[in-house]
Amino acid sequence: MKCLVINLDRSADRLAEVTAEFARIGIPFERVAAIDAATGAPVIAPPLTEAEVCCFLSHRLCWQIIADGPDRYGVVFEDDVVFSHDAGPMLADDSWIPRDADVVKLETFFVPVRLGGRHVPVKNGYSATRLFGQHMGACGYILSKKAAQKLLKSTRRLKATVDFVLFSPTEMTTARSTTYQLMPALCAQAQFVAENGGPATLIQFAPPPPRNKRILDRIQAEATRALARLRNRNFFATQKIDAVPLRFPLAMQADIDPNPIPALA
Repeated sequence: MKCLVINLDRSADRLAEVTAEFARIGIPFERVAAIDAATGAPVIAPPLTEAEVCCFLSHRLCWQIIADGPDRYGVVFEDDVVFSHDAGPMLADDSWIPRDADVVKLETFFVPVRLGGRHVPVKNGYSATRLFGQHMGACGYILSKKAAQKLLKSTRRLKATVDFVLFSPTEMTTARSTTYQLMPALCAQAQFVAENGGPATLIQFAPPPPRNKRILDRIQAEATRALARLRNRNFFATQKIDAVPLRFPLAMQADIDPNPIPALA
Protein backbone atom coordinates (compact mmCIF):
# COMPACT_ATOMS: atom_id res chain seq x y z
CA MET A 1 0.00 0.00 0.00
CA LYS A 2 1.23 3.47 -0.87
CA CYS A 3 2.13 6.03 1.82
CA LEU A 4 1.10 9.57 0.90
CA VAL A 5 2.46 12.62 2.73
CA ILE A 6 0.76 16.03 2.48
CA ASN A 7 3.32 18.84 2.41
CA LEU A 8 3.20 22.48 1.37
CA ASP A 9 5.71 23.68 -1.22
CA ARG A 10 6.92 26.34 1.23
CA SER A 11 7.43 23.84 4.09
CA ALA A 12 10.89 22.56 3.18
CA ASP A 13 11.77 22.09 6.87
CA ARG A 14 8.79 19.82 7.37
CA LEU A 15 9.66 17.82 4.25
CA ALA A 16 13.18 17.27 5.60
CA GLU A 17 11.83 16.11 8.97
CA VAL A 18 9.27 13.75 7.51
CA THR A 19 11.84 12.34 5.06
CA ALA A 20 14.06 11.53 8.06
CA GLU A 21 11.13 9.87 9.82
CA PHE A 22 10.38 7.61 6.85
CA ALA A 23 14.08 6.82 6.42
CA ARG A 24 14.23 5.78 10.08
CA ILE A 25 11.50 3.18 9.62
CA GLY A 26 12.66 2.14 6.12
CA ILE A 27 9.51 2.99 4.18
CA PRO A 28 9.23 5.06 0.96
CA PHE A 29 6.53 7.67 0.52
CA GLU A 30 4.95 9.83 -2.14
CA ARG A 31 4.73 13.57 -1.50
CA VAL A 32 1.38 15.23 -2.25
CA ALA A 33 1.61 18.99 -2.69
CA ALA A 34 -0.82 20.57 -0.24
CA ILE A 35 -3.21 23.33 -1.25
CA ASP A 36 -1.89 26.51 0.35
CA ALA A 37 -4.25 28.80 2.26
CA ALA A 38 -1.66 31.57 1.93
CA THR A 39 -2.76 32.04 -1.68
CA GLY A 40 -6.45 31.85 -0.79
CA ALA A 41 -8.84 28.92 -0.66
CA PRO A 42 -10.15 27.81 -4.07
CA VAL A 43 -13.68 27.48 -2.64
CA ILE A 44 -15.63 29.08 0.18
CA ALA A 45 -17.33 26.66 2.56
CA PRO A 46 -18.62 28.39 5.68
CA PRO A 47 -18.32 27.81 8.57
CA LEU A 48 -14.87 26.41 7.64
CA THR A 49 -11.92 28.80 7.57
CA GLU A 50 -9.72 29.08 4.48
CA ALA A 51 -7.04 26.99 6.23
CA GLU A 52 -9.56 24.28 7.08
CA VAL A 53 -10.85 24.23 3.51
CA CYS A 54 -7.34 23.92 2.07
CA CYS A 55 -6.44 21.18 4.57
CA PHE A 56 -9.57 19.25 3.62
CA LEU A 57 -8.94 19.63 -0.11
CA SER A 58 -5.36 18.43 0.39
CA HIS A 59 -6.65 15.26 2.01
CA ARG A 60 -9.12 14.82 -0.85
CA LEU A 61 -6.17 14.84 -3.26
CA CYS A 62 -4.86 11.81 -1.37
CA TRP A 63 -8.27 10.15 -1.41
CA GLN A 64 -8.37 10.58 -5.17
CA ILE A 65 -4.97 8.90 -5.54
CA ILE A 66 -6.17 5.97 -3.42
CA ALA A 67 -9.51 5.76 -5.25
CA ASP A 68 -7.79 5.72 -8.65
CA GLY A 69 -4.91 3.44 -7.64
CA PRO A 70 -4.55 -0.33 -7.90
CA ASP A 71 -4.10 -1.04 -4.17
CA ARG A 72 -6.83 -2.11 -1.78
CA TYR A 73 -5.60 0.39 0.82
CA GLY A 74 -3.59 3.60 0.98
CA VAL A 75 -2.11 5.53 3.91
CA VAL A 76 -2.40 9.29 4.41
CA PHE A 77 0.00 11.28 6.59
CA GLU A 78 0.49 14.95 7.33
CA ASP A 79 4.05 16.22 7.32
CA ASP A 80 4.45 16.56 11.10
CA VAL A 81 4.11 12.83 11.77
CA VAL A 82 6.40 11.03 14.23
CA PHE A 83 6.47 7.23 14.09
CA SER A 84 6.80 4.45 16.63
CA HIS A 85 10.15 2.65 16.36
CA ASP A 86 8.53 -0.43 14.80
CA ALA A 87 6.17 1.31 12.38
CA GLY A 88 8.00 0.08 9.27
CA PRO A 89 6.71 -3.53 9.16
CA MET A 90 3.15 -2.32 9.76
CA LEU A 91 3.31 -0.01 6.74
CA ALA A 92 5.14 -2.49 4.49
CA ASP A 93 2.02 -4.49 3.64
CA ASP A 94 -1.74 -4.55 4.20
CA SER A 95 -2.22 -8.21 5.10
CA TRP A 96 -2.93 -7.40 8.76
CA ILE A 97 -5.73 -4.88 8.11
CA PRO A 98 -9.19 -6.19 9.07
CA ARG A 99 -11.01 -7.02 5.84
CA ASP A 100 -14.09 -5.02 6.82
CA ALA A 101 -12.09 -1.88 7.62
CA ASP A 102 -12.97 1.34 5.82
CA VAL A 103 -10.60 3.44 7.94
CA VAL A 104 -7.83 2.54 10.39
CA LYS A 105 -6.67 5.38 12.61
CA LEU A 106 -2.94 5.09 13.27
CA GLU A 107 -2.31 8.12 15.47
CA THR A 108 -3.16 9.16 19.00
CA PHE A 109 -4.09 12.56 20.40
CA PHE A 110 -3.30 11.31 23.93
CA VAL A 111 -6.89 11.72 25.09
CA PRO A 112 -9.45 9.20 26.37
CA VAL A 113 -11.32 7.53 23.50
CA ARG A 114 -14.26 5.14 23.33
CA LEU A 115 -13.34 1.80 21.80
CA GLY A 116 -14.94 -1.56 21.27
CA GLY A 117 -14.34 -4.26 23.82
CA ARG A 118 -12.79 -6.73 21.35
CA HIS A 119 -9.09 -6.34 20.56
CA VAL A 120 -8.09 -8.28 17.45
CA PRO A 121 -4.35 -9.20 17.31
CA VAL A 122 -3.00 -8.15 13.92
CA LYS A 123 0.81 -8.11 13.74
CA ASN A 124 3.96 -7.60 15.83
CA GLY A 125 2.08 -7.20 19.10
CA TYR A 126 -0.39 -4.65 17.71
CA SER A 127 -4.15 -5.06 17.78
CA ALA A 128 -7.04 -3.45 15.96
CA THR A 129 -10.08 -2.29 17.91
CA ARG A 130 -13.28 -0.72 16.64
CA LEU A 131 -13.28 3.04 17.17
CA PHE A 132 -16.72 4.21 18.26
CA GLY A 133 -16.07 7.52 20.01
CA GLN A 134 -14.65 10.79 18.77
CA HIS A 135 -10.88 10.78 18.27
CA MET A 136 -9.77 13.86 16.41
CA GLY A 137 -6.72 14.35 14.21
CA ALA A 138 -5.93 13.33 10.63
CA CYS A 139 -2.15 13.04 10.83
CA GLY A 140 -2.09 9.32 10.06
CA TYR A 141 -4.77 6.93 8.83
CA ILE A 142 -5.31 4.02 6.45
CA LEU A 143 -8.14 4.35 3.95
CA SER A 144 -9.59 1.58 1.79
CA LYS A 145 -10.04 2.17 -1.93
CA LYS A 146 -13.79 1.70 -1.56
CA ALA A 147 -13.98 4.14 1.35
CA ALA A 148 -11.95 6.72 -0.59
CA GLN A 149 -14.41 6.53 -3.45
CA LYS A 150 -17.36 6.99 -1.07
CA LEU A 151 -15.72 9.89 0.75
CA LEU A 152 -15.00 11.72 -2.51
CA LYS A 153 -18.70 11.51 -3.41
CA SER A 154 -19.99 12.53 0.01
CA THR A 155 -17.64 15.51 0.47
CA ARG A 156 -18.23 17.41 -2.74
CA ARG A 157 -19.64 20.07 -0.44
CA LEU A 158 -17.46 20.73 2.61
CA LYS A 159 -19.46 21.05 5.82
CA ALA A 160 -16.98 20.06 8.56
CA THR A 161 -13.23 19.74 9.05
CA VAL A 162 -11.54 16.66 7.62
CA ASP A 163 -10.90 15.02 11.00
CA PHE A 164 -14.54 15.43 11.98
CA VAL A 165 -15.66 13.86 8.70
CA LEU A 166 -13.36 10.90 9.34
CA PHE A 167 -13.54 10.44 13.11
CA SER A 168 -16.60 12.08 14.66
CA PRO A 169 -19.66 9.87 15.27
CA THR A 170 -21.85 12.96 14.85
CA GLU A 171 -20.95 12.98 11.13
CA MET A 172 -22.81 10.69 8.72
CA THR A 173 -19.57 9.84 6.89
CA THR A 174 -18.22 8.37 10.13
CA ALA A 175 -21.49 6.73 11.14
CA ARG A 176 -21.59 4.80 7.87
CA SER A 177 -17.95 3.69 8.01
CA THR A 178 -16.29 0.77 9.78
CA THR A 179 -13.42 2.41 11.61
CA TYR A 180 -10.64 0.80 13.64
CA GLN A 181 -8.02 2.18 16.01
CA LEU A 182 -4.57 0.58 15.93
CA MET A 183 -3.34 -0.29 19.42
CA PRO A 184 -0.82 0.90 20.45
CA ALA A 185 -0.80 3.92 18.17
CA LEU A 186 1.70 3.90 15.33
CA CYS A 187 2.26 7.66 15.17
CA ALA A 188 1.48 11.08 16.61
CA GLN A 189 1.96 14.71 15.66
CA ALA A 190 5.39 16.10 16.54
CA GLN A 191 3.86 18.77 18.78
CA PHE A 192 2.81 16.06 21.24
CA VAL A 193 6.08 14.14 21.50
CA ALA A 194 9.10 16.25 20.51
CA GLU A 195 10.79 18.31 23.21
CA ASN A 196 10.63 21.46 21.12
CA GLY A 197 7.50 20.41 19.25
CA GLY A 198 9.44 20.12 16.00
CA PRO A 199 8.99 22.50 13.06
CA ALA A 200 5.35 23.54 13.04
CA THR A 201 3.20 22.16 10.28
CA LEU A 202 1.45 24.75 8.13
CA ILE A 203 -1.12 22.32 6.76
CA GLN A 204 -3.42 22.84 9.72
CA PHE A 205 -3.68 25.75 12.09
CA ALA A 206 -4.84 25.66 15.68
CA PRO A 207 -8.52 24.77 15.85
CA PRO A 208 -10.87 27.75 16.02
CA PRO A 209 -12.96 28.39 19.14
CA PRO A 210 -16.04 26.17 19.45
CA ARG A 211 -18.90 27.40 17.32
CA ASN A 212 -22.41 27.70 18.72
CA LYS A 213 -24.54 25.18 16.88
CA ARG A 214 -28.16 25.76 16.03
CA ILE A 215 -30.66 23.56 17.86
CA LEU A 216 -31.46 21.82 14.56
CA ASP A 217 -27.75 21.05 14.03
CA ARG A 218 -27.49 19.62 17.55
CA ILE A 219 -30.52 17.40 17.00
CA GLN A 220 -29.09 16.17 13.69
CA ALA A 221 -25.72 15.44 15.29
CA GLU A 222 -27.31 13.41 18.09
CA ALA A 223 -29.49 11.53 15.62
CA THR A 224 -26.40 10.65 13.60
CA ARG A 225 -24.60 9.48 16.74
CA ALA A 226 -27.59 7.27 17.59
CA LEU A 227 -27.54 5.83 14.07
CA ALA A 228 -23.84 5.00 14.44
CA ARG A 229 -24.46 3.20 17.73
CA LEU A 230 -27.42 1.31 16.33
CA ARG A 231 -25.51 0.31 13.19
CA ASN A 232 -22.55 -0.89 15.20
CA ARG A 233 -24.56 -2.26 18.14
CA ASN A 234 -22.19 -0.52 20.50
CA PHE A 235 -24.48 0.94 23.15
CA PHE A 236 -22.83 -1.17 25.84
CA ALA A 237 -19.86 -2.99 24.26
CA THR A 238 -17.44 -0.12 24.62
CA GLN A 239 -14.78 0.95 27.04
CA LYS A 240 -13.35 4.36 27.71
CA ILE A 241 -9.57 4.15 28.01
CA ASP A 242 -6.56 6.41 27.84
CA ALA A 243 -4.96 6.72 24.43
CA VAL A 244 -2.28 4.11 23.88
CA PRO A 245 1.43 4.92 24.36
CA LEU A 246 3.87 5.39 21.52
CA ARG A 247 7.14 3.46 21.49
CA PHE A 248 10.13 4.99 19.71
CA PRO A 249 13.23 7.00 19.95
CA LEU A 250 12.41 10.14 17.99
CA ALA A 251 14.08 10.69 14.63
CA MET A 252 16.09 13.57 16.04
CA GLN A 253 17.42 11.21 18.74
CA ALA A 254 18.23 8.29 16.43
CA ASP A 255 21.06 7.51 14.04
CA ILE A 256 19.66 8.27 10.58
CA ASP A 257 20.80 6.53 7.44
CA PRO A 258 22.92 9.03 5.48
CA ASN A 259 21.23 7.74 2.32
CA PRO A 260 17.53 7.96 3.24
CA ILE A 261 14.82 6.46 1.09
CA PRO A 262 13.77 9.33 -1.18
CA ALA A 263 10.23 10.54 -1.62
CA LEU A 264 8.63 9.30 -4.79
CA ALA A 265 7.96 11.85 -7.50
